[in-house]
Amino acid sequence: TQPLVVRVYLFCNRPPRGRHSELPRHPIHHPFRTMASTFVGAPTALRAQVAPRRGSRSTRALTRADAAAQASPAVTPATVGSRSGSASVKGTVRKQNEDRFASYTNPNAKDGSPYAIYSVFDGHGGFAVSEWLKQNLAGLIVEEWPKADFCLEALSQACLRADYELIQPPAGFFGAFGERGVGGAKCGSTAVIATLFEQGGKPALATANVGDARILLVRDGKAVQLSVDHVPDDEAERKRIDRGNPNLRKSLVTFTEGSWRVGGVLALSRAFGDAFLKESGRFEGLGERNADYGSGFGLNAEPDCYIEQLTPGDSWVMLSSDGLFANDERGGGGGFENQEIADFLLAAPADASPESLAKELCSMAVSKGSTDDVTVTLMRL
Repeated sequence: TQPLVVRVYLFCNRPPRGRHSELPRHPIHHPFRTMASTFVGAPTALRAQVAPRRGSRSTRALTRADAAAQASPAVTPATVGSRSGSASVKGTVRKQNEDRFASYTNPNAKDGSPYAIYSVFDGHGGFAVSEWLKQNLAGLIVEEWPKADFCLEALSQACLRADYELIQPPAGFFGAFGERGVGGAKCGSTAVIATLFEQGGKPALATANVGDARILLVRDGKAVQLSVDHVPDDEAERKRIDRGNPNLRKSLVTFTEGSWRVGGVLALSRAFGDAFLKESGRFEGLGERNADYGSGFGLNAEPDCYIEQLTPGDSWVMLSSDGLFANDERGGGGGFENQEIADFLLAAPADASPESLAKELCSMAVSKGSTDDVTVTLMRL
């Protein structure tokens, strides 16, 4: 049987307006109230419609060894640290590696609380935003978790809190005359987050993504994408952005330098940071320097979130920056399709460590022609 499909709306003071909702403009004392539209427990077919995968290879048959290993998810609060690993390499045309990854584990977590939080951040315009997220985002998730009525609300609120902090001007009166944003107004990052927790003693996985980094769950030998590529190439994202466009004659998304870009500059439709494309909620309308930065271009850090009850057929979770994947429209990617990665992980020796496999995936992406930073985090379930 297929899992139940539920659409969850987190909203305040107004009705939902569709899957890709727009961040509302709230007063400073309520910066995080928003509506987040989310698919929960959606079947693979539905996710394929949301984020189609091109040229996926056919699923290979599971061996008896695979089936035995998948008799039950072996990951627990006590073992999750030893069953995970990460690797990152600098892009061949990059001056520095702007990717970051982070891990949080708590073997003594109570039932219903996260015992592991893994994240990958793909920075652009510098690494200040991705580094800030590495240091702070997991802590925000842990803070929000007991406050929320539902785990996905905690992930959403943590992301919005983080972005609010990232785009603020410097402190003090003269902050109004300085450049907004951590690392500067044009520094930003994408993010993918995987959170493991137990419900009634059964393992569950909650995920969130902002931007075009991806999360894959290998289930019954198939790659299930638990993220949505937030790029201006997506017609739904273009329509969401242009809903708030006061100029009906010119779209906020334009085809520039060979790809679709928000404001003609950013090849992402959702991201942390990038203050020059967002409102800070503080000085707009008060003569802030570079006030055009605060005019708003539809860019936000509202995540798409999923929750999955882990099953005996679940074997791996992978988080990665977009440098690993085929990226024909925008270039720079490593050429991997989702199913290729699943096949590689299923064929790996049983004693291979997740870190060694993450390093091998990064190396293979470079060999395939990736010029972007590549970061991979793996969890063996």
